[in-house]
Amino acid sequence: MLYFLDTCIVIYAVEGQPPFLQRAQSHIAALEAIGHRFVTSNLVRSECLVAPMGNQDGALLLDYSMFFQGRNLRTVELTSAMHDRAATIRGTYCYPTVGPQANRRRYSLSDALHLAAAIETGCDRFLTNDDQLAAFGDIVVESLP
Repeated sequence: MLYFLDTCIVIYAVEGQPPFLQRAQSHIAALEAIGHRFVTSNLVRSECLVAPMGNQDGALLLDYSMFFQGRNLRTVELTSAMHDRAATIRGTYCYPTVGPQANRRRYSLSDALHLAAAIETGCDRFLTNDDQLAAFGDIVVESLP
């Protein structure tokens, strides 16, 4: 099975606070142990590197570099097809809300691009800890246990 790793999962696995760090690392290791592989995108990589670059944290940058070079992880470039699908996602889907339809919010560009990248690369699952994405129906969205 092929899993797309959302930004929050990568951050948790590399630098998360102890409960999230252990959960993310353990879940990824368990999935990997039974033969699953992972995909992420250069957008995820960019989002992860903002804080360590801003803080000039060379050790953390090295930790991210090692993570993104993992043997079962492929980082993909965003393609025109991914951007087109993201536009469709943004135009068609909204985050789940409580209350009147007027309060519905469209998916953010980054969330739509992550979901589009997962779909376009043939991923079976989208691993996140963002409950707002759970209702998306074009790919199985799995929350971090």
